[in-house]
Amino acid sequence: MRWMLEVAFIGLSTSWKWLLGSTAAVAILVGLLFGVGVLGGGDSSDTDPGGPFVAAPPTPSPAPNATPRPAPKATPRPTQAVAATPVPSATRVPAAPAKVISVPILATRAANVGSLEFVLVYDPAKLEFAQVERGLLSGDALIDSSSSEPGRLWAGIIDMQGINGSGPVAVVKFRVRDGVSGAMPLSLESIAAFDANTLVDIVTGTTDGEFNVTELHPLSPIVTFQ
Repeated sequence: MRWMLEVAFIGLSTSWKWLLGSTAAVAILVGLLFGVGVLGGGDSSDTDPGGPFVAAPPTPSPAPNATPRPAPKATPRPTQAVAATPVPSATRVPAAPAKVISVPILATRAANVGSLEFVLVYDPAKLEFAQVERGLLSGDALIDSSSSEPGRLWAGIIDMQGINGSGPVAVVKFRVRDGVSGAMPLSLESIAAFDANTLVDIVTGTTDGEFNVTELHPLSPIVTFQ
């Protein structure tokens, strides 16, 4: 019985070594097959997909120093000029200048008259007082005037050298009001005159004048020295 066990052990040990050697040989063979690509299908790039292989062209990359091309500019279309409609502007019509008249105050037979004052009466509805100026006879004399109430103009003249002769001693200017017509008197009142040396009163007389709107020159009032 013992020898049978020994024989069996020897057989088992021999079979085990043979089985182990066979298994090692198979493992080596499988490793070699995987190494050469026979098993496992190899690389996917080597597998025939069943059709022709088309390679995609490479995408060009821009050069690092390349200058970008400018975008094309749109050509403007010609537009038809539209004539601008002129805007009417208000035209200022110049007002007609006011009519101004000059009324000389005349003196006759003056002899060494040192001072003279008078009040000229006129129609304020037709005339508007503007100013009083010296006349030819008054020369460098001092002259003053005032109008305390409408239609009455006071004027005073002083000449230390004395007024002599005949002619205008003062000139009164008026503006003619709009829409007036007809004639009106120009009269002198409150006459006072004094001699330049003796300061004695000088007797005077007056003559009325007249202004007619239709005439260019008025008729002057007159102071007459006695």
